[in-house]
Amino acid sequence: MPAKKDPDASTSVPCFYGAELRYRREQAGLTLEQLVEGSFRGVSFLSQIERGERGMPMDLARHVDQRLDTDGFFQRRCEDAAKARRVGIAEYFADVAELETLARTIEDWAPTFVPGLLQTSAYARAVTRSAMPRASNAKVEEIVVARVKRAELFEQESPPKFWAVLDESVIRRRVLPPAGMAELLDHITEVVRATRSIAQIVPATAAPTRS
Repeated sequence: MPAKKDPDASTSVPCFYGAELRYRREQAGLTLEQLVEGSFRGVSFLSQIERGERGMPMDLARHVDQRLDTDGFFQRRCEDAAKARRVGIAEYFADVAELETLARTIEDWAPTFVPGLLQTSAYARAVTRSAMPRASNAKVEEIVVARVKRAELFEQESPPKFWAVLDESVIRRRVLPPAGMAELLDHITEVVRATRSIAQIVPATAAPTRS
């Protein structure tokens, strides 16, 4: 059996906290199974956190702090991480945005707007301004930058397989002037071709299927 590899705490923030979690757990003389007992999570999930492969959810952070008597250390870390990743991202969507970077497959049904991973800056700006008419320009730009940045996951060595189904009205709705809409469609086409993704359009004339 190969020797257990210690996580490199200097690699990233998740690796730092993962290494700290493992150190505190071993200091307490607990196995992964013992530490996760009584939580809503599994051993493999906790192991991934210790390896720095994913962040720790708040419910597990509270559980770990209680079991390891760490005086709220991991809960405070989760709160700080949540604030950081919510910059430009709605609170309700923060977990989804984080999971996108770990996903192997992403499937999206878009009945109203172009999916965030396929939006151009101009399109994101227009829909954000429409949804938040009283927001400052700085706040709108913060959201636009965060939304466009999500698409960087397609630049990973092994990007997720993306499949989007759009209602025809989504691409016909003139959110932008003609030139902007043409740019949007070109961008969607480019992403689909470059990443071997799938984008399907449900025609306005499509009849509902019967079971």
